[in-house]
Amino acid sequence: MSIVIQYPNQFSKEFNDLIIVISKIKELNNINNLPINAKLLYHSKDFTKILKDNRFYQSFLPSNNYKIFYNVKIVLINILKNDQFILEGSKLFLKFNKNSNKVLNIVFSNKLFKNYNDLCSNFVFGFLLKSYSFQKYKNNNNKFEVKTINIFNSKKSKLKNFNNLNNLLTSINYTKDLVSEPANILNPYTYAKKCLELKKIGLKIKILNKKQIEKIGMNSLLGVAEGSIYDPRIVIFEWNLKIKSKPIILVGKGITFDTGGISLKPSGGMEEMITDMGGSAVVVGSMMNAALNKIKKPLVGIIGLVENMPDGKAQRPGDIVKSLSGQTIEVLNTDAEGRLILADMLTYAQKKYKPKEIIDFATLTGAIMVALGTYKAGLFSNNNNLANKIFKSGEITNENVWRLPLSQEYDRDINSSRADMQNIGSRYGGSITAAQFLQRFIENKTPWAHLDIAGVTWNKKIGKSGYSALHSPGATAFGVRLINQFLTTK
Repeated sequence: MSIVIQYPNQFSKEFNDLIIVISKIKELNNINNLPINAKLLYHSKDFTKILKDNRFYQSFLPSNNYKIFYNVKIVLINILKNDQFILEGSKLFLKFNKNSNKVLNIVFSNKLFKNYNDLCSNFVFGFLLKSYSFQKYKNNNNKFEVKTINIFNSKKSKLKNFNNLNNLLTSINYTKDLVSEPANILNPYTYAKKCLELKKIGLKIKILNKKQIEKIGMNSLLGVAEGSIYDPRIVIFEWNLKIKSKPIILVGKGITFDTGGISLKPSGGMEEMITDMGGSAVVVGSMMNAALNKIKKPLVGIIGLVENMPDGKAQRPGDIVKSLSGQTIEVLNTDAEGRLILADMLTYAQKKYKPKEIIDFATLTGAIMVALGTYKAGLFSNNNNLANKIFKSGEITNENVWRLPLSQEYDRDINSSRADMQNIGSRYGGSITAAQFLQRFIENKTPWAHLDIAGVTWNKKIGKSGYSALHSPGATAFGVRLINQFLTTK
């Protein structure tokens, strides 16, 4: 949804909801042309105490001519940082409901708008980020959706970087839409077809079908798809590629539904496996954002789209497959399928593009939630510089990651007596052995990072801290803001 930003010259009685954002209470004295007498508020001890204690005040206040009342919300933000303004904007959304006006009327103090214009943009971004709700299939749509935002200021200035943030928001919401779709709607066919929509924003997109995948030799990926009526697809996005340029490559796991295959999952909670394509959605959203915001770095996104189902033709525990790299894999558990498709995509990415760096995203293991809960993504990497840059990007965006080890002890756990490796290790350290498996497909010390986002892709309830505080329950698009920060940091 495209948000309309307007800069009206004056207030009218239609603008009955009024949001005032300040960093100090005394700034109320210096806001010109308000339709209410803010100076009276400033001299009220009760008002001052409420605002200092709660950093929020709400009341119906008369207009200067006392003919109408405005529903006034005053937000006090005394930490002048981007992430704080995004958080405060998202918290403000909770003060609205389906009966609220679909027009936001925001007044920033003169100090904020003049000296901290970027923070003002981030406040609006935070509000809109929290406002997402997937209600596509509900007959009674209860969500509050903003159509227009009016920004008032005496200097007739404009928000400087909101266009970039709005493009990022569009990409995040597109990612959330993908993750939220049910598997009877989003399968490898329909997903790949949907990706073609993004050609219109300048992305070059290529889709590989089953015959092409077979010809290339991606047998590890093909084995996962054998039990489904839907043949696999690989979608390749290219942005700003130049001759002899070494791109950054984003790789995403796209299991559109994961039953576990023959190693069938328990029924309880299986419906959440619509989110097992979350890594691929992050790649799609990141490529979309790169095109919309014209990011200058050469970038390639590769997603493998597969459905993992039990069937007479499905891959069995004990099967051995030969991957594109030439290495053989003994499949001990068909529910450890994400690493099987990533293995072939990592090899393909290196052979095809000679990348500068590879970053893969995958809802890979339940074990990462045992290790880190639902607050951070797991980070694994063979390169300290790449890992540090991702870690710092996560800190800035509140999409935090935590680096876990890779070492020979864990690598030995996936040795097989019948093949070059097996697709699971022992019971313990499951996220690490999964990452060790992927590392075996990285050639020539290519800088590579793996982000296990199983615990952070879906937000079950309203969080109070970190990335979860910025989103309503449902898909989070964790990783899109992180990669935007990663790509735009000099």
